[in-house]
Parts: sequence; C-alpha cells; structure tokens
Amino acid sequence: MYTRTGGSIPVVTSFDALLGIPVVMLGVSLPDCRAHAPNERFKLANFYGGAAAAAYLWKELAANA
Repeated sequence: MYTRTGGSIPVVTSFDALLGIPVVMLGVSLPDCRAHAPNERFKLANFYGGAAAAAYLWKELAANA
C-alpha cells in the first residue's frame, strides 16, 4: 500500500509558476526512516532503489514524449 505524505517545498511552486513546467517529486523514504527525528536514518537500499526508480521514470517519460 502506498501513502501520499510530505510537507511543502516552496521552490516547487516557483518552478511551476516561473518555468511553466510540471514538477514530479519522488520520495523514497519509508515511515521507519523517521524523517527529521533525532534518530533519523535512510537506508542505502532506499537510496539505490530511488536511483533506479528515477532512471525508470526518465526512460518512461522519454518514451512517451
């Protein structure tokens, strides 16, 4: 199951407004990463999985352009 979570990143609105391009944000952390907590962590497996997901996204976007 996927859960949409996260806060706001102000520059995203500027990219959309000033550049006129859509913005895609790809989060790859999991709830057990405890983002912004004193004991925050980020597993290397998430990092490598995120890199692979980003590469796949770019490939799909290029194929559908």
